[in-house]
Amino acid sequence: MKRKIISYTLLTLAVLLIIVGIVQNGYLDTMQRATVICLECIGIG
Repeated sequence: MKRKIISYTLLTLAVLLIIVGIVQNGYLDTMQRATVICLECIGIG
């Protein structure tokens, strides 16, 4: 029983943090950095 409570709590926390990241446009920063890194790898950036 205790294990289920911990699992559901962690799941809820993970979903909450994902939502906060989306609301703050955190994914845009990640996408921009990933694009720069990929361009550097192939020698364009």
